[in-house]
Amino acid sequence: MAENLTSGHILSVEQLKKHSKIYAGPGAGKTHFLVENVKNIVSTNPLIAGSRERKILCITYTNAAVDEIKERLDRFSKAVSIHTIHGFIIEHIIGYFQHDLKNLMDADFGIKVRTSGKITSQVEGLSVLSGIERADIYNFLGGGDEIGYSKSVMGSVQIDTAAYVDNNVSKLKASSKISESHINLLKQFIWAKAKKLSHDEILYFGYRILKSNPTALYAIRVRFPFVFVDEFQDTSPLQTMLIRLIGEKSTVVGVIGDVAQSIYSFQGATPSQFLHFNDLNNTKIAEYSIEGNRRSTESIVSFCNFLRASDSIVYQHSIVCDDEVDTPNISHKKVCVLMGDDANISKRIESIVDSGGVILTRTWASAFAYIKNIMPQQEKVLKKITNAYYPTSIDIRKDISEHTRVTWVKAFKFIFGLWRGYTTGAFLEVLNALSLIAEVDKEKIDVKILSQIKKLSQELFSKISGNFENVTTVEVIEHLNQMLTCHEYADFAKLILTGENSIRIFNELERDDIKESVALLTWGTSHRLFTEVFSEDSVYMTVHQAKGREWDKVIVSLEPNRFDKTSINSMFAKPSILQETPCDEFTRMYYVACSRAKKELFLHLKNLADVATLKTSMSSYNQNRNDGIVDVEYFPQNEAIE
Repeated sequence: MAENLTSGHILSVEQLKKHSKIYAGPGAGKTHFLVENVKNIVSTNPLIAGSRERKILCITYTNAAVDEIKERLDRFSKAVSIHTIHGFIIEHIIGYFQHDLKNLMDADFGIKVRTSGKITSQVEGLSVLSGIERADIYNFLGGGDEIGYSKSVMGSVQIDTAAYVDNNVSKLKASSKISESHINLLKQFIWAKAKKLSHDEILYFGYRILKSNPTALYAIRVRFPFVFVDEFQDTSPLQTMLIRLIGEKSTVVGVIGDVAQSIYSFQGATPSQFLHFNDLNNTKIAEYSIEGNRRSTESIVSFCNFLRASDSIVYQHSIVCDDEVDTPNISHKKVCVLMGDDANISKRIESIVDSGGVILTRTWASAFAYIKNIMPQQEKVLKKITNAYYPTSIDIRKDISEHTRVTWVKAFKFIFGLWRGYTTGAFLEVLNALSLIAEVDKEKIDVKILSQIKKLSQELFSKISGNFENVTTVEVIEHLNQMLTCHEYADFAKLILTGENSIRIFNELERDDIKESVALLTWGTSHRLFTEVFSEDSVYMTVHQAKGREWDKVIVSLEPNRFDKTSINSMFAKPSILQETPCDEFTRMYYVACSRAKKELFLHLKNLADVATLKTSMSSYNQNRNDGIVDVEYFPQNEAIE
């Protein structure tokens, strides 16, 4: 049985001698707990306080979480090494033990790598072969263009980590398009010439180096007497194996997580990684549970408890004080079920969004159902693009909102920037757009070039004004490329087309199915995608993107896809979160979405049969409880629920 703690609890000297597992639900204050305990160790523990070399290792799931913990630790962060798991392995294991890395490439896969440069991780959002000419790879394989592999197919050759975890077998996996005779050669090129490791390969070699080299493992244990792992429910089996290995001797391990928020099965994470982390080196791990929810009102917390009723360990109460809530009576606001999909509901949703609400969906393409003037056919195109990027290393939403590494994303951002400059008359918008595709020397932009930009923009955009759904963004860019070949725009073309004949929309890495789908996006749809859905202040978010965030008002509109193997009706009839099934993971996604709400939670249920099941299921749940009754209201109130 887990011992109950508060988020302000400081682990005692005796407690810090044992490995620990901390259950912490949403809003429990786990980051506060982690930071304050790390500060205490830094200040009082002789292993850390008395040494310049020893540090606390803190591993969390995202770079944003890394930054948050660093900021909260402030001056204490000098004695703490804070990383994502991949960042930790690259900096402290692979970076130091390159000789071991190359030996393992030979011993495990028969691939000899003799290179003087460091082998490191791929850049987030980019392929391991980004920046490499395809001809160079073909020459390495011993053939010419007749080989015909695309760079994306060649870059897909990597270690089969599942085979290693399940059967202790070290082997490579590749697309069926790759000849068996080329698999090892391609991996040799990627490791020796491109000098890149995929994310899964970082985990594999990080573990294998420590497992095979006692000196490396000893060095890690000596340097890090304490290891804390945040969001442990998101770890993959190989990550768990690595943490277990480090904690077998001397180093004390503490893991913090919540099984109800395990929603990354597509990356190998499973609830059992957290649930079954009960002993280390045949020693039972001490278990604690942080009580309370400091984020959400009682009605929201009670509904979330209903969704996670199959979990007997964590049951939350709201500890948000009435004087902490700035809106009168908001702490007693009921969870609201928005029923149906008519104009009445659309108007209510629009009103909630206008007053600061956000909409959380299963996929980002689903958000387009809530934006005006998006045609159903365009929604289908967006889903195709989503599905095409799903199995790749590219997070297309993040690339649009942050990175701009994908070629078509860069081209689209450029043309939309040029459009803003045209519609607002702001030359700064034009300069920002130009900087996306070329290193423009502002000193070279004279009166002649300014005149050409103005005339070109007028000719280009006047034809699409008011015609946004009948022209595609790709067509607009292609038309611009044609215009840039004209003599009257020669000076402007020379300024921005440095080393290129045109503004590139796609590169050779992009798959044909993605090119075909992107080419179908109308100007109106893609402009909304870039400016409304994938902007920094977007009110549309998928559950995976919303994880770790919170808002005052949240509309949850999650509908399972065919891979979830469930329905809203089935989920509400008997919510279950502990199993490693697609339907349990969908329930966990629904739970994560609902738990993002601080003050007001709205559930959009389009099917009245789902509403009826929810009502029946919650009634049964409430009858068996003496506290935390789920209190729900329905809109519109006069709607018949069968």
